[in-house]
Amino acid sequence: MIRFGIIAILSSFGLGITLPVMNLLILDKGATLSTLALFMGVYSVVIVTTEIPSGMFSDRFGRRMTFIVSKTMMLLGSLFLIFGSSTVSLIGAVLALGLARSFISGSFEALTVDWHNQEFGIDRLHRITSHMAVWDTLGLSGGALSSGFVTLAFQNLQPLETPYLGNFWISSVIQVLVIVLTLSWIKEPVLESSPLEEATQSKLGLVDLVRSRTLLPFFILSFAFGFILSSIEKYWQPRLLEITDTDHTGVILLGVISFIGFMAALGGSILAGRLLHKHPKRSAIYVVVFKSIFALSMVAVALATGPMVFTIAYGGFYLFLAISQIPEQTLLNREIPSRMRASLLSVSSFSLQIGGLVSSLFAAIWLHNGKWGIPSLWLIAVILTIISIAPFIKVYLYRGFKL
Repeated sequence: MIRFGIIAILSSFGLGITLPVMNLLILDKGATLSTLALFMGVYSVVIVTTEIPSGMFSDRFGRRMTFIVSKTMMLLGSLFLIFGSSTVSLIGAVLALGLARSFISGSFEALTVDWHNQEFGIDRLHRITSHMAVWDTLGLSGGALSSGFVTLAFQNLQPLETPYLGNFWISSVIQVLVIVLTLSWIKEPVLESSPLEEATQSKLGLVDLVRSRTLLPFFILSFAFGFILSSIEKYWQPRLLEITDTDHTGVILLGVISFIGFMAALGGSILAGRLLHKHPKRSAIYVVVFKSIFALSMVAVALATGPMVFTIAYGGFYLFLAISQIPEQTLLNREIPSRMRASLLSVSSFSLQIGGLVSSLFAAIWLHNGKWGIPSLWLIAVILTIISIAPFIKVYLYRGFKL
């Protein structure tokens, strides 16, 4: 398990170190604010359109191979940004980075879950789900916190046309290291089944499984989660500046609150793992309870009128976000057939991405004339989240499923 953890943390760190400066680098490479929006639109479209095909690719050709493809695309995208400066090279970078994001969703998680199930059994599935969340949070937060220091360190280096390139050089080295470690350490779990079973599962994965009453509630939850997460990630910074007395204080709080969010998510992942370890059969109850508290914490964020209350509410939002996600992902992985795991995890990720896109479109319309403020958008997201819990309650609690 240590080897999976090292690879997961390195992979997330390699992404986290680039995210805060990606847009800044593209602007330094000659993009304008309007073309930057176009590039990011292409990036989102690539992820959405390749989410499900990448999952099918993973189930067909192997999760390890798909993960390596993802890391190769991340490396290629970074190199495009490092050495290119034309519009063509920037588009190539965006395409490669989009493919990297879509090919990693489901592949590494499916690889890790299948290995863990074979080694320790499905009854301990909650443990690896919690560990994966912790690994991902540690890598992303460490990378994001390091990105500013890396930029400063490379600022005075003459060979670099912009200091942001240092982040992508480090990320490129990490991608190569992750590929080497994956090839050296990780073996694809052997999932035995007959050709008839494979064909049946493939058909079910494309049609019946996605619409089944046991899996559809998860995809509805993912859509609502994508909507609420997109709405808060896009607008929490401007909302904070609105309710802060001075710009100087607001700028300082931006970094502090980001760090608090990461740490709250880390603590929530650990706490959820312990809760599920003590009471593994209460997973469905935990999903409903903590999803509801998660939605209420968003209400607190929306209604906050001072920076201190906003900071506390924001930390609570990410704490209960993490606590609610662990039992949800545990149940989802328990319901998914092993040979269809990557495909169906990609469907879940696709639902989340669609929720985020719908949130962006709705926010653009809702906030266009300035009549309605950011808090009203967040309250609408809360209502959608509460509604999305109903199908899950109907299937996993009301009908008495024993999970």
